[in-house]
Amino acid sequence: MLHRDDSTIRRLKWGGVLAAVLVLWTGTAAAHALWQRSVALNAGATATGAFALATQWTGDWAAWKPLFPGGVSDTATLRVTETAASGTTLRWRITPTVSLGLNAEESAYVTTQVFVGSCGSTTTIARGASYAPSGGFLPGASVDLCLRVTLAANAPSGLHRRALTPSLIVAADQVVS
Repeated sequence: MLHRDDSTIRRLKWGGVLAAVLVLWTGTAAAHALWQRSVALNAGATATGAFALATQWTGDWAAWKPLFPGGVSDTATLRVTETAASGTTLRWRITPTVSLGLNAEESAYVTTQVFVGSCGSTTTIARGASYAPSGGFLPGASVDLCLRVTLAANAPSGLHRRALTPSLIVAADQVVS
């Protein structure tokens, strides 16, 4: 009768345990190597600081002219300047919003345009859009805006010769490059 001695069974058990430890150690080392991967980054400028805006009307303009059908009324130039403390590196853009204080029926006959520079210039900012040069405005930079209000030629008589007082609200946002 064949007889295995206990030492053979013991060697098989130890071999199995050793094989399991080797498999686990190899898998753990591979997973550790995967999670420890590093990549070199290129050096670049960071944007830090805070910014604030100041606005000032420039040019002659006292009040809105009453509008006639097909007529326009322009504001003077509104200069928007970033006024943060020195040392900021933040780039920024503007988002103008116009409020007319008209009901929905009346506002169908009144259009507004925000121009960069003087009224009638070639650059306008679409409603709800932002504006900045490529890369954003630099710290301390200024931008001039002009608001034009136009009354449609087919406007109802209740809007003729009515002096509107629109609001031009300018918000600034950081540009992330």
